[in-house]
Amino acid sequence: MQFAIAPVGNGVFWSMAAITLLAVAAPLLVIRRDGLAVCMKNVLLAAVLILPFTVTLAYSVHDNALRVENGKILLRAAHFYEHDRLLSDFNLDAARIGNYSAIDEARLGARRNGIHMPGYTAGRFAGSGHGLVFAVMTDRSQVVFLPARVGPSLLVSVEQPEQFLATLRSAK
Repeated sequence: MQFAIAPVGNGVFWSMAAITLLAVAAPLLVIRRDGLAVCMKNVLLAAVLILPFTVTLAYSVHDNALRVENGKILLRAAHFYEHDRLLSDFNLDAARIGNYSAIDEARLGARRNGIHMPGYTAGRFAGSGHGLVFAVMTDRSQVVFLPARVGPSLLVSVEQPEQFLATLRSAK
């Protein structure tokens, strides 16, 4: 069964645009030393190198998928991260639904391998305590936290969190 992950907000794209603009314009900081012609050549080179990456990243933050099938949770985030776990790896009785700030166990620590920007979080993070958390968070107001018995816990923004958790519990 397929579940929709909450759509990404505009804050992600504004953040990416600002980062891209700053990175492309960085060669202008040395315009007095190198001259206008050299700086413009470096700006063009920076644009050629940086724009494809940020456009690909902007496109990929829409590509999030969550499925439950054959006793597994299959989660994909931004073309870069995939998580395939058995339902028995999670303590579904301790699962929590709600606002991210209200679920203390779901606090994300240092990024291990992932993307973290305003409005979008995906990848592997240190969790509260000594555990790991695999997160796909696009909307902090509606998240599902699944504590793990084995391996990383799961934190995901789902459009219908109650239905998702009911499906997990019935599939168990």
